[in-house]
Amino acid sequence: MTLKSNTPQAQRLNAAIAWAQSRTDVDALILTGSFARDDGSADIHSDLDLEIIGPTPITLADNDGWLRDIGPLLTVLRLGEGQAWPTRLAIYADGVKIDFTLAGSARLQAMREHGLDPLYQRGYRVLLDKTGVAQGLPAPQGRPAAPALPNAERFRERVEEFWFEAFHIPKYLARGELFVVKFRDWTMKELLLEMLEWHARSRPGAAADCWHIGARLQHWAEPEHWQVLHQVFGRFDAADAERAFLATLRLYSQAAREVAARAGFDYPEAVEAGIRGLIHAPS
Repeated sequence: MTLKSNTPQAQRLNAAIAWAQSRTDVDALILTGSFARDDGSADIHSDLDLEIIGPTPITLADNDGWLRDIGPLLTVLRLGEGQAWPTRLAIYADGVKIDFTLAGSARLQAMREHGLDPLYQRGYRVLLDKTGVAQGLPAPQGRPAAPALPNAERFRERVEEFWFEAFHIPKYLARGELFVVKFRDWTMKELLLEMLEWHARSRPGAAADCWHIGARLQHWAEPEHWQVLHQVFGRFDAADAERAFLATLRLYSQAAREVAARAGFDYPEAVEAGIRGLIHAPS
């Protein structure tokens, strides 16, 4: 998508390009995310996703006052632990959020040798390349390869974890611990989303294109699952929380059993039946 010049995102992007051009410690600037794709997904709410490629990305991470050279900065979230490359998630005063990835040339070299990672596969644009470090990258295909389904052991572990979490909900409802109910419930919702992804990827024929954290869920999930999802989130009161809890159990059980049948896995019937019996939840 071409950014319209009068939008805050375009103004901030131009400032980032000008900043990168002036820096001797920046070799390339690459745009990823929705503004780099041609699928029409970018809108006025979209963030900018920029990868800064340089010889010493850790120095840019340790001394990130440069974020203010790109615009009036409101706040920044600094991430790095457990990641291949540090990131800086910056919100500017005009409401533009820019997710910066600070990487070395090894990131691009790996993709030249082994193929694009899922982010680049969806689309990227080289905005600036002073040294040729971005030359030779494969063209994006618009869609990453679908991850493999779990093996039977992993499938069983995750199903059992869902029912393990379900065991706790009625106890906390009985105690009136509504916030703890929500806390446990969110773990169940993460497991539900994972199962819906597996269900979509196990669909006969072409596997669905599942997006991160449930983005575009209404487009890749089964239509009936999307409809039922409207019932699985409850209000902050015991009665509605219980209603949503039971709807969550029904949807998860249905989706998981269908995944098991498609993949040839054994479904842990005894675990589900045992937990249902303990919490007095009908199947």
